[in-house]
Amino acid sequence: MFDALLSIIAPHYCCNCGKIGRPLCDCCKKHIIDAQFNNCVLCRQKVKNNNICPKHQVFYDHLWCATYRKGAIAKLIDGYKFQRMQAVATELAEILDATLPELPDKAVLIPIPTPPKNIRQRGYDHMLLVAKKLAKRRQIDYACLLRRRTNTVQHFAKTLKERRKNAQNFFELHGKVDPEITYIVMDDILTTGSTINAAAKLLHQAGAKQIDVAIIARHDKYYRHS
Repeated sequence: MFDALLSIIAPHYCCNCGKIGRPLCDCCKKHIIDAQFNNCVLCRQKVKNNNICPKHQVFYDHLWCATYRKGAIAKLIDGYKFQRMQAVATELAEILDATLPELPDKAVLIPIPTPPKNIRQRGYDHMLLVAKKLAKRRQIDYACLLRRRTNTVQHFAKTLKERRKNAQNFFELHGKVDPEITYIVMDDILTTGSTINAAAKLLHQAGAKQIDVAIIARHDKYYRHS
């Protein structure tokens, strides 16, 4: 009811084409989904049915990424994170829903937690909201199994070495891991992969047997050369 009233008082406009109605209109969203991301997120090699090459040593089994962080999706994510456009959570959940394959019944979404300082500034945990909406669409559970140990954010780290070092101390477990469950770690942007791999490593060490990753957008700047 509140969202419907708000859309009348202060309507949204598509961040890409300007059409009134939603932060991302159906036509522009379809263009993002139909483009399909067919590269390894770490080395850019062409891949099928997955966005990670088997040659990379990571602590997760599969990774799916919707698109690159550019154009409409970059505007959408920036508006969501820095301009308090909370309605964008629905659009991002729909994009991820279209990106992910069929999931097992015992799948649980695990959003990468936002630093507490950023939650206070925005008024919400942006990935938790997306996880809630995606869980409802897929009729699966979500859980806040990870907790931030620091307020450090990766975009202040300039090198891959710095990012890996920072990521080692990012998280701690906040709950019990069930080895029978498939855990799907979610984040908005992947840059070097250090943050998502650190989260997966923590779940793996706690006994998780199946860990997958869902990413909204891959940063187009940083890639491994290996």
